[in-house]
Amino acid sequence: MKLVVITMTIGLVIANAVSFGSIGNAIAQSNQKTEQRSHPKNHEIQMGVKELSDDRIAYKINKYILRDLVDNSTTDITSNYDNHIPIPGPTIVANEGDKIEITLINEMGWGYPSVHTHGAHYRIASDGTLKDLNKVSDQAASPSQPYTFEWDAGNGTAGSWPFHDHTLGRNVFGKSMDGLETVGLFSSIIINPANGKVDALIDGIPTKVNVKDIDKDFILFVNDDVFWGSEIDYTKNGKHTQLGINPTLTAANNSIVRFNIQSIGNEFHNFEMNNVHWLKPGTNTQINSHLIGPLANHVFTIKADSNATYFDNSKINLLAGMKGNFVVADNNGKSSMNPERDANVI
Repeated sequence: MKLVVITMTIGLVIANAVSFGSIGNAIAQSNQKTEQRSHPKNHEIQMGVKELSDDRIAYKINKYILRDLVDNSTTDITSNYDNHIPIPGPTIVANEGDKIEITLINEMGWGYPSVHTHGAHYRIASDGTLKDLNKVSDQAASPSQPYTFEWDAGNGTAGSWPFHDHTLGRNVFGKSMDGLETVGLFSSIIINPANGKVDALIDGIPTKVNVKDIDKDFILFVNDDVFWGSEIDYTKNGKHTQLGINPTLTAANNSIVRFNIQSIGNEFHNFEMNNVHWLKPGTNTQINSHLIGPLANHVFTIKADSNATYFDNSKINLLAGMKGNFVVADNNGKSSMNPERDANVI
């Protein structure tokens, strides 16, 4: 069996209307931080596909068990995920050396959804495509039959990668390879490096930080005309929260945060943040914008010490409101963000 490896955004920006005081108070609350797990794990995931009332379709976590590959002990982390159906879908966080097993359940009563990942390793039977494309089999969940996908977070897979539907479609002629990722069937897998360290820009200095010292992961999907966002808060035991469209991202002052920027749709976008710089991947070059194309990714880690606005600097998307705020609270839980000063960009 052949092993397939796929290595799988503006003018004047006006701040979203938010209550910065309430945001700051929320940021100030802190619980025990999630610790890195030392042994490799098998991620045993039951993931549903559900049709929403607004003509969108989404993945949702039904059950998520971590099984230690050394001592066979298990941990149920299902409660870390929102109990409502999120867009983007649930983020999977793994380490190099982990295995991921996703049993996809079609809860719509129609169609044949799948999961196709970038970045992780898998055999052809877990490609998440139809036989017309992969020449082997149809790999999707029917209304009566779930389908199980197996991924391997092997050496060299570290990064943040999109996964999405590749089979559902709405083609009147029957089968379609395009999938329905743009209506909600998309999410991300974050694979942390085996050595537990990532590049970061801290106080203007390129350095490496321990993954266990990251306080939050922000996951931002650049769609054709909006950002879709979610976060993982490791100070709250790894709580996953869906943030919606063009979300306000919040962080405690001097906390370490990682941005996972990914693209879904068919357009190129130039992601930019005012007041914030980060490292161009694989270099010590400091940047504050990055061009990102369909199903591409861009990841950076910084210390949260400055309020900012993130946006697609295309004028058309600016006028359409494709932007959001990054709000940093001080040590008393108060935001110092001035909407006119900090969240407007010429």
